This record gives sequence, structure tokens and C-alpha cells, in this order.
Amino acid sequence: MEIEAVKSVPLEDLFSMAAQARSEGRQPVLQAVYPQGTLAVSVTGKSCALDCPHCGGHYLERMTPLADLPEELASRKPTSILLSGGCDLSGAVPLAHGLARARELADPEGAGERRFKINAHPGVASPEAAKAIADAADVISYDFVLDDGTLAEAFGGRWTGRDYVETLRNLRSGRAEVVPHVLIGLKRGQIAGEYEAVRFLLDEGIKRIIFIVFIPTPGSRWASVPPPPVQDVARVIAWTRVSAPGLDISLGCMRPGGTYRRQLDVVAVKCGVDRIVLPHPDALESARSMGLEIVKKEECCAFV
Repeated sequence: MEIEAVKSVPLEDLFSMAAQARSEGRQPVLQAVYPQGTLAVSVTGKSCALDCPHCGGHYLERMTPLADLPEELASRKPTSILLSGGCDLSGAVPLAHGLARARELADPEGAGERRFKINAHPGVASPEAAKAIADAADVISYDFVLDDGTLAEAFGGRWTGRDYVETLRNLRSGRAEVVPHVLIGLKRGQIAGEYEAVRFLLDEGIKRIIFIVFIPTPGSRWASVPPPPVQDVARVIAWTRVSAPGLDISLGCMRPGGTYRRQLDVVAVKCGVDRIVLPHPDALESARSMGLEIVKKEECCAFV
């Protein structure tokens, strides 16, 4: 379906089309993800050079500093880690030291068998850094933005969509699978470039996409900006399913809470997603009513 056409299709009709596409391309299973098996680790502590208006470094406060990783591994015994952190002024998360340290801790005897898997979250990366990350990680969670206007609003115009495209292709040159994350509503809660980003990813042969949704984050400069309307988010996800019946689609952990989350999770099931992180109970009931089997998972949704 053409991008412009989807905006005029009644939402219930789009749900029906998505359900049909899902039945043709995917198994009748909804994964309910409760990621207590994955430890989120920051290689920069609470520091980020960018102070972006939609984040302001808020989410780094909840992550384990890299220096504390050995103690956390001993006490929590995770089966995987998400290695992330704040960006430097080039837009990159400086992962090199963290990846080396994580690999050392994962396989202290050098036997080639890791105690935990590594999910790397790199940001914009140079060709050399991207290749090194792709060879060191097990999977890569890559935030993908294509729209230059969105990048200007969210990051001050430091990069363009071309930078994200080049990083994507360089990351895919290594052994790790790249799982793009598409943040719906990044441009001050508006839909701007998300459809085009998904179309590009599909044309690149991407097999899995994780959708996340802009959160008005307390303490950030966009704390008062409303998230995108649930129906607009639903259109993006349902159109994606109709466009790619065989695509693996997740609704990730980053999305608003409360009533918004309940509404979004329920319609996400109608849109044909394969998994939801921390799903609202009503979404699980909706999935069961549609004949879907509920399977629980305990790691970050980038791992399958």
C-alpha cells in the first residue's frame, strides 16, 4: 500500500488488512516480553554530551554504570546485557571500551563460550567503529531516523538521514544482526518520516523492526509535548504489517504509560505485532480473543 493511501483508509479496515497479513506471514503467537533477564549498562554513566530535548539524559539514570558491571553480574546473573550510554558530540555512543570489558566478563577463561549475550546500542558510528561493534556484539539495537527535519528538531541538525543510512549499512557488515528501532513521534510528537524510514528498511532487506513511541519525559525540554495520537501510531504499525506480512515486528519498552499504553497495546495486537514489551493485561486478553497463543520471554525484545 502506498504511504499516502494509508492515511485515508478507515482504521478498522486497516486492522482487518493487518490481521489478514499477519495470518499469512506469521505464526499465531504473541510474545509477552518481561526483560528481567537483560541488564541495561551505560558506558558513560549518567553523562551525555547532547542533552537532546526529548531525553535530556533522563534514561541513563536507571542504567548500571560500566564500572559496577562485575558486581551486578554476580548478584543478578543476567543472561544478556544492553550496552548503551550517552552520546558524544559526534552522535556516537563510545562503546569500544565497554564492549571489550563486557566480552572479557562474559568469557573470562577465553573458552569462546559467553556467560551472557551482548546487545549494543551504538548511535551514529564511523565505519571503523561500526564494523568493530558489529563483530563484537550478538545483536545491535540501532535507532534509525531518515527525516532531516526530525533530526533538526531532535538533535539540532548535527546529522542527516544519510548519516543514519551509512551507519546502518556499516553495522550490517559484521556478524551481529542489526535490529532497527523506529521512534514514532520523535518530531515533537508528530508523524514525520516514519513511513519512509520503514519503507527504506524493508527495501534494505531488514527482517525485524522494533517500534518505540515518543514519551514526554519529565525533566526534558519536551516534557510538555504530547505523544503522537494512538491512532496515528497504529496506522504506522498496521501499514508496516500490511506492507511486509513476514516481517518480525515488536512494540518496544519505550512508550508512554498509563491510559495511553493500555490503548496502544490493545491496538498494537490488532496491528499484527509479534511481541510487546511489558504488555498491558488488556492487550493479552485481546490477543487470546484473536486466537493467539501467549508466550512469555525474559530478555530484551531485540533477542529472539
